[in-house]
Amino acid sequence: MEAAKPAGKRQRTKYDAAFRTEAVRRVSQDGQAAARVAQALGMSEAVLGKWVRATRSQAACPAGGEALEQENKQLRAQLARAEIERAILRKALTIFSQPTGR
Repeated sequence: MEAAKPAGKRQRTKYDAAFRTEAVRRVSQDGQAAARVAQALGMSEAVLGKWVRATRSQAACPAGGEALEQENKQLRAQLARAEIERAILRKALTIFSQPTGR
């Protein structure tokens, strides 16, 4: 016996990289409406919109984004350490500037 397929569940369609690139190019460079491109290609407008947004966000980030993120992480760690050292020195100054009972 065959198992009953749940109603409303469709199998996901896999799209290759060339198909994605061409679909996004039609929307981005050719200026065609995403709905029209999606309909012409027989795909969901939501999926195409997601691809276009992802491509735009990648284009907005510089190519060396990972290197900048690593450098920012390192600089944040150095700043946190410097702030801790400053707080310790401030406490030490307060302790040593108090008059002694001699």
